[in-house]
Amino acid sequence: MRAPAVSSLCPWLLATALLAAGCASTAVSPDLPELAVPDLDERALLLLLVDRQETESFGVQRALRGGPELREALAVALGRIPDPQGRSPLAGLLLDDVPAVRRAAAFSLGELGDPEAREPLLVAVTDADREVGTLAVEALGKLQVPIVEVLAALLPLDESERWSRVVPPLFRFHEEAMVQVAERGLARPEPGLHERAAYALARDPFPQAAPLLRSLAADPDVQVRAWAARGLGIVGAGEDLAALRLLLDDPALGPVVQALKAAKRLIDEKKGAAPPEWIPRLAALAADGLPGVRVTALEAAGAWPLGRPEATELAQVLVAKALEAQGRESGVAVVALATAGHPRARELATAAAGAGDPDVRARAAEASALLRAEDLLVRLSADASPEVRGAAATVRLATAEGDPGRAAAEARALLADADEGVRGTVLSWLENHPVVPVGELGKVLTEILDLHNEEVAQSGVNAIAARAAAEATEQPAAVELLEKTAATGSYVLRRVSGEALGRLGRPVPRLAPAATGRELHDYREIVVQTWKPRTVEIRTVRGVIRVELACPQAPLTCLNFLQLAGQGFFNGLTFHRVVPDFVVQAGDPRGDGAGGPGYDIRDEINPLRYERGTVGMALSGPDTGGSQFFIALAPQPHLDGGYTVFGRVTAGDEVLDQIQADDRIEQVVEVR
Repeated sequence: MRAPAVSSLCPWLLATALLAAGCASTAVSPDLPELAVPDLDERALLLLLVDRQETESFGVQRALRGGPELREALAVALGRIPDPQGRSPLAGLLLDDVPAVRRAAAFSLGELGDPEAREPLLVAVTDADREVGTLAVEALGKLQVPIVEVLAALLPLDESERWSRVVPPLFRFHEEAMVQVAERGLARPEPGLHERAAYALARDPFPQAAPLLRSLAADPDVQVRAWAARGLGIVGAGEDLAALRLLLDDPALGPVVQALKAAKRLIDEKKGAAPPEWIPRLAALAADGLPGVRVTALEAAGAWPLGRPEATELAQVLVAKALEAQGRESGVAVVALATAGHPRARELATAAAGAGDPDVRARAAEASALLRAEDLLVRLSADASPEVRGAAATVRLATAEGDPGRAAAEARALLADADEGVRGTVLSWLENHPVVPVGELGKVLTEILDLHNEEVAQSGVNAIAARAAAEATEQPAAVELLEKTAATGSYVLRRVSGEALGRLGRPVPRLAPAATGRELHDYREIVVQTWKPRTVEIRTVRGVIRVELACPQAPLTCLNFLQLAGQGFFNGLTFHRVVPDFVVQAGDPRGDGAGGPGYDIRDEINPLRYERGTVGMALSGPDTGGSQFFIALAPQPHLDGGYTVFGRVTAGDEVLDQIQADDRIEQVVEVR
């Protein structure tokens, strides 16, 4: 276990800073209405500790002596600092007189992931407050405590109360015993339990859940039908294609999208043959009014033999879409035709390789691998767009797997690319395929560090560690590199490097606090600016989405978002990632998912839940947020407690289902 962080501010310095700031608990922001903020200095100190990722006994004790709202804020803060010293005060707060404080403590103990929190949490499952008990069960699931132990701890409660606490977070317990609990949970009359039991069965399903999922495919609840379809795609069989076909006529988007994805997966995995009777409906869905349905139908169509006479209608739809040579749907159609072995696939892929839209050219790279069109792949590997070269790199590396010599040669060539995003793609692949020596990786890492691309640098660190684990003779050189980045890199890079050293059996250096460039008075101002929710409009080519920012729950994240919006950072950027029935994502200046503002911000994980319209911060690992954000298109319980929630859509919900990949954001503005 990593040694506890040592504070960079000793207690008397913190006390001096607080006294210098004054004892008043109010402050006025120059651009906001006058606000009275209780316990302002103490809240500022907690925010400072979270941002610097350090635990300081003076700040903790000061907050413990405060009122219930301050104690709740302390509990939230301790859950955001990866320090085992936080467990003891959190266990104490789990016994607080105020339910809100106990709720925050239970949630944060789950976030810390400290196995020693097991016993206090097992006691808390029977708390007088149901939400405290439910959060304690959720935390135990995160700690991988067996479900049987949790059920035993719940026995003192009446039956209804037991089920109300164990079912909502049941999916956290990934063990076969969970299936029987979920089956009984399906029949419970308490509001919401049927849906959450279904989610537990479908999220990461066990084979024995298949019969239950089959029955749920016709459930009255639209969300349950969607989840059941998804689960059947993982543990189902060819016989389930009939039930999935019925869902193609569902009036809601979710079941249709999930049924299409599930059917393609079952067919691709040879669990069932592509049913010819699906073809007319697939053709209709490929022209649906909702872009999420269209693109999913186009992708699924690749599982059908499009060259056969009975598939003529569907093939014509895909060929017409491919000929447009513009937009994500066109590229998806090209890949589907290549997957299905359509006679015109090579011709259309060649045309796509010369399209003006880089997204279409990137899909042409994917199609070239399916068609074994080496000439196309070579051409696209030299494309002017980093997005296209990155897609070509992914294909080249995938086709080289199984041949270490060829894979090493491909990786070396691709690591010479001028774009750090392309090199990041290669380094990520090398984390699982360590075919390039540490010496060469070290040179690439040095170049990446000079470009200040933290995400790619992390991939470089992990690639070096993977190579060292695979080749013992290269460990000394790898350790030297990792010790250097663990001592001199950014906070996140130091942490990742330390973790890599630990995996190699070397001592993990003490993780010093993050350098934030802020002082206590800066955090006082941040607390004032984020004391109340604020509202922004995301003005897109499809319409306006109004978002209420959850500033009190995620102050650093919301202020960062507001500052970027005020600078015009988001203007002209695109929704580079659109996954139907999951999320739409934007905020990347590169447009390919590998970009950001040039810095990272601290995670502010909170108990807010991912429902449709929830706005979250995109990450490539802990504390790697910056400018990329996403909006959930459907409930996503598995994201709860893992990604910072910092807003919710309050108007323009209908716009979400109209957004297509590469749609432009015209402006993000704050609405007073």
